[in-house]
Amino acid sequence: MNFEPKMDSSNEAKASSRRLSLTLMLLACVSCAGRAQHPRDQRPNLVLILADDQRYDTLSCDGGERVQTPALDRLAAEGARFTRAYVTTSLCCPARASLFTGLYANVHGVRNNEDKVDFLHEHVGFPQLLQESGYATGFFGKWHVYNPGAMPQPGFDRWVSFDGQGQYMDELFNIDGERRRIPGFNTDVLFDLAQEWIAQPREAPFLCVLSLKNLHRPYVIPERHRGALAGQSFPRPESFKDDPEGYPSFIQRVRTTLRNRFFDDGGTHEDNVRGYYTMVLSIDDNVGKLLDSLDEQGLAENTAVVFTSDGGFMWGEHGLYRKRTAYEESIQVPLLVRFPGEIPSHTQLDELALGIDIMPTFLEWAGVALPATLQGRSLRPLWTEAHAAWRKDFLYIDGWGKFVDGPQELAVVGRRYKLVRYRRGQIEEALFDRERDPLERTNRIDDPELAGTVEALHKRLAELIASIGADASWLEPIVVPEEGD
Repeated sequence: MNFEPKMDSSNEAKASSRRLSLTLMLLACVSCAGRAQHPRDQRPNLVLILADDQRYDTLSCDGGERVQTPALDRLAAEGARFTRAYVTTSLCCPARASLFTGLYANVHGVRNNEDKVDFLHEHVGFPQLLQESGYATGFFGKWHVYNPGAMPQPGFDRWVSFDGQGQYMDELFNIDGERRRIPGFNTDVLFDLAQEWIAQPREAPFLCVLSLKNLHRPYVIPERHRGALAGQSFPRPESFKDDPEGYPSFIQRVRTTLRNRFFDDGGTHEDNVRGYYTMVLSIDDNVGKLLDSLDEQGLAENTAVVFTSDGGFMWGEHGLYRKRTAYEESIQVPLLVRFPGEIPSHTQLDELALGIDIMPTFLEWAGVALPATLQGRSLRPLWTEAHAAWRKDFLYIDGWGKFVDGPQELAVVGRRYKLVRYRRGQIEEALFDRERDPLERTNRIDDPELAGTVEALHKRLAELIASIGADASWLEPIVVPEEGD
């Protein structure tokens, strides 16, 4: 006779409890195994903040004295600040297309603000490549490159934009293909919507592009900043009074055009410059809120934040009110990069950085292969390698403009010397020694002591033109119809 001991109710309960515990442990192991096979994507989040017409000396951390920028200064202090960052064409649409594609304007085809080029269907941009690699991607703001209806563009899961230049107050947005007017100041609305999107739960890393209307004119100051710079003086720069005869004929001519004296929205030189710098404040306070939000969500350590602009702006330097020249005030922009997981705080970088370098930098951070066609370079070696080999100069180019006062202009911009070639109607040149003449007020093209430097820069100019795939005819003069022709 087989004998099996009979469990009492308490032993049976204990056995049942042990079986339940074992089952839960097995389920936990399966769950952990599943997570090990499909881990959360640990690649960094990427944030690009792109201002409009913001020149390099608008930040107090960069020596600017006209306005204080504590949030942007914080961004610089917690990461890297470039002292010499540039655009390759100082005009809105070409500069933006270059930033998204890593290409010069002659390659991506957006050569001026009127070109109707669907450049992201002809050339891949970094948002498309990041989206394909698993990133959640969002665009918030001013697209400005030809796009009727501000329709969603390739590479973005979330799309918030507006037509053309847009307006500062109560903008009519295109949000994922649907029109919606949102009351309030444009920049505030964009940052609020971007932060809401960033805060959404997701397993994937994200790319957030904040493309701002600030600092483009006409200036509409949000109420909280009105009068902030009222007691400050904004005199014309010293070079405004320089003798026009000392400039190339193109610059002489532009100084006399109505387009150069563009104060058609009223006000004086001082009114307009004050408005420009006051608009910096609404960028700065919104950047501060974004940085605080990243901190609060625990995202800051693994998020790279890049701040830059699509070009500078001249406020009377050399008698000019414009972009689209090779002067520093036109082509040099702020560039701040914060990535706590990689970049030491208080890093200052003096290398020549370009807008076309942002695409390869983002792709390298994301572990995405760089297209062979890229003309920019990843900036990462500048803070990850002790003695990274880097460019000694670059080519600035602008010559496709349809405006009567549009330039035909090239420049080799080096560490010390800058050679500018004007080719509208005739060849004229300027050579600036930025070490001795940082305001570029003395043209030394005919200085016999620098004849060897000029010869070397002529050779380098031809090399750089060939390197970007532009035709050698760029070295020759071009006849442009004058006004009324």
